[in-house]
Amino acid sequence: MRPIAAAFFFLSTLCAAKFLVVAGNGQAQGVSQGSNTAAAAGEVNMKLLEQACQNSPRKDLCIETLEKDPNSKGADLTGLAFVAIRLAAAMASDVDEHMRSLLIHNATTLDPTIQQGLADCIEHYSDANEQLDDCVEAISTHNLEEVELWVNVAISDADLCDSSLGGEKSVIKAKNEAFRLLCNNILSIVKVLPAHK
Repeated sequence: MRPIAAAFFFLSTLCAAKFLVVAGNGQAQGVSQGSNTAAAAGEVNMKLLEQACQNSPRKDLCIETLEKDPNSKGADLTGLAFVAIRLAAAMASDVDEHMRSLLIHNATTLDPTIQQGLADCIEHYSDANEQLDDCVEAISTHNLEEVELWVNVAISDADLCDSSLGGEKSVIKAKNEAFRLLCNNILSIVKVLPAHK
């Protein structure tokens, strides 16, 4: 697992804590208690999840995925964006590790074409992880256009992995689809984030 997972956990927790403090001192700080307001600590704001996932192609799955993650408790929309990025990054690492394991344990039995396809996929997912790293920085600076750009590039990496594997159905293709859905969750949240911090 890449260091990215630990970084996402820290950042998403930090972000949620930050906005909880702001929410608690909204009038003193002159902050509007609008749609980006966090839920009370230890609770998941279901209305916020509905709002966050309203643009997802699988709204039900988006809500379910975010609701199950403990870091969603007390998070505002920005905190949920960090959670969504971390979940996509975890899936990217899972796909990467699965492919590396296939290559290591089946090096002498895999068809050379499949070996090359797996090697190409590993390269694509290495790129996808870099894009998600860039998303963390972009969210931290509230650069939403860059978040959308990097997420779409990461989705393209999954598409390229599919192409590398040819027309055969596989566990990796199923994981690619799951990764795309998690990336679409990020895009859904970004669409409802305020334009300015």
